Amino acid sequence: MRTRDVFSAMNRQQTLAWLLLASAGLASVLLGRWLLAGGGGQADVLAPAWWLLLVGAFLFPRRDGKVVADERDRAIQAHGARAGYAALALMLVVVSVLAEDHADFVAARGGAWMGSFLVWLVCLSLSVHAAVMLWHYRHDRR
Repeated sequence: MRTRDVFSAMNRQQTLAWLLLASAGLASVLLGRWLLAGGGGQADVLAPAWWLLLVGAFLFPRRDGKVVADERDRAIQAHGARAGYAALALMLVVVSVLAEDHADFVAARGGAWMGSFLVWLVCLSLSVHAAVMLWHYRHDRR
């Protein structure tokens, strides 16, 4: 099966879920590398990561005004949204518990680092959202 055949077999919501996973996942990787590895300056990673987040989260609408999405697509989107919100809540709880133990590390970081860290968590939750949607689409096909 060729790549073109695979993409032509997908509906619009599944294609948008792939694009969201690609953009949010790549933004997560870029931000995570900058935040956790500590290497490189701000300019080499932060600008592309912010653009990828902007494109993935806001420019790819997941709900259409047209009647293209059926009940199955809406249910799959709801599963993905619940998983993304649950992942974000879990990450925030874990980070808040760990921040207490590593107060010196957190205090040594600036405001830009802290803001980028929170955006990184949002990127990770968007990646979970898209991955759960794609898993449901794949599982639904079988």
